Amino acid sequence: MAGSNSAESQVAVQVSDIGALLLERVDQLADEMTLAIQNAVAPYQKGVVDHETLRAASMMNIRAILGGLGRVSATTSFESRENGRNRAAAGVPLTMVLEAYRVGGRFIWEQVASTARSVGASSDVVLRAGSEMWQVLDTYSQELAEGYREEASAQALSAEQQRSALFQALFEGHLAATNPWEAAQLLGLPQNVPLVVVAGEVPAIGHHALPRAEYILRDAGLLSTWRLLPDLEVGVVSLPDPAVQLDGLAKTLSTCAVGRVGISPAFTDLHAAPQALTLAQMALSSSLIDDGETVFDRHLLGIASVSAPDFMEHLASVALAGLALVPNKERATLLETLGVWLDNGGSAQRASEQLFVHRNTVHQRLRKLEAHTGQKLDDPRSAALLTLAFEIDRRRRDQDGAP
Repeated sequence: MAGSNSAESQVAVQVSDIGALLLERVDQLADEMTLAIQNAVAPYQKGVVDHETLRAASMMNIRAILGGLGRVSATTSFESRENGRNRAAAGVPLTMVLEAYRVGGRFIWEQVASTARSVGASSDVVLRAGSEMWQVLDTYSQELAEGYREEASAQALSAEQQRSALFQALFEGHLAATNPWEAAQLLGLPQNVPLVVVAGEVPAIGHHALPRAEYILRDAGLLSTWRLLPDLEVGVVSLPDPAVQLDGLAKTLSTCAVGRVGISPAFTDLHAAPQALTLAQMALSSSLIDDGETVFDRHLLGIASVSAPDFMEHLASVALAGLALVPNKERATLLETLGVWLDNGGSAQRASEQLFVHRNTVHQRLRKLEAHTGQKLDDPRSAALLTLAFEIDRRRRDQDGAP
């Protein structure tokens, strides 16, 4: 046993001597290792890390690895962790940083192997040196990656906090201290491109109304930024051509929406965001339960029906007062027929097909409605009043769950 320990000690001493021999020309090795990394790793060729900084890091790793040969291997490395933080702060991709470590590791191993051969070291010495060197390099790589992730996480958190504060300021009308172009950049939105606000009804606090909307829209070629609020999920979406893209946006959002969604008219000045949010919420509130996505500019009548609720309720009660004495079932049939007739552009034929009744039945029901309400559907003003009253009544019944 004593002989075995003595042999191991001798191997350790020889390994340590190899490290010491190499350290005698550490300045030359640092220069060569720096050049090897710059030649092998693309970002370093472009100077993302300046020459002196890279050389200092190379020098540190050479001293640490070669100085530890034949001794207890390092289990931590503050320097490597700090190096990882610095590279993350400089924006160097982690894969490239680790590649630089691998290039440096190969360089040091080549120097160790070459020196071992030149002094006639045994295979046990070479294996021991290689094992220790790669173990230390593995530790350093892990420490570097941890430092990199720490800095990257801190940067991401800071950016998210900044974006969140800016998003809040945007919709509270407090952008005075921020240049609109700068705000658009921080929110990840293009400049001088029309925008719309999307308001989604959340199923519960902390639950998304439009899960993964940002990524789904990105796949569709649309940039957006989103925030989850207690009662809404709010997004700002870039639409280069709103007239063409609004309906497509609604259709895309329908693939991820879990509740009703309102979409504002387009605007270009970020200072108009608070008003746009109000209009998006109005569109949302005007939606029937099964409507899904409501585009403000496409549903003006329905949105008008939920504006000034007290006045609108009074308008509907006056316009439809004549139906108060009609049995509930007949009243529902008359209003349903009116709604289907309106939805089909005033076509009795198409309404009859949807209701599965004869066209004359549609005409008869509409005449009964006119008789009870005192309004005439062929009179533009009366038709407008009945249409608005119907929309108000339909949404009230929808909210109350009435047939």
